Amino acid sequence: MWQLHERKRIEHWQKAAAAGDSDAMLHLAHAARHHDPAEAERWLRSAADLGNLEAVHKLGVLMWHRGEYEGGEDLVHRAALGGYQDAIATMGQLCEKRGDLKGADAWFCKIAADDDSD
Repeated sequence: MWQLHERKRIEHWQKAAAAGDSDAMLHLAHAARHHDPAEAERWLRSAADLGNLEAVHKLGVLMWHRGEYEGGEDLVHRAALGGYQDAIATMGQLCEKRGDLKGADAWFCKIAADDDSD
């Protein structure tokens, strides 16, 4: 029963993704990440190309972990500049890893400032 429900959800997301729904593309990437990482990346790229900041961030992190540091960080930075909170935190972490404590502090302070405004 669970598999039927999951299959119907995936069919729904596929239709929505075909119509240009970047959130559906993100769901499909999540669903494919364990059994077909290449398909998951394709969905992330499609959603990122449409400006989905969560997808931009996730794709950047994926690339960074794969050793594509510059391209990955560029994507994370793009998502952070767009205001995506997880990307802002990731930028702080990436700056720390590089030893750029001033940069890390700036990103972490941005998170704190955004939290204070809520």
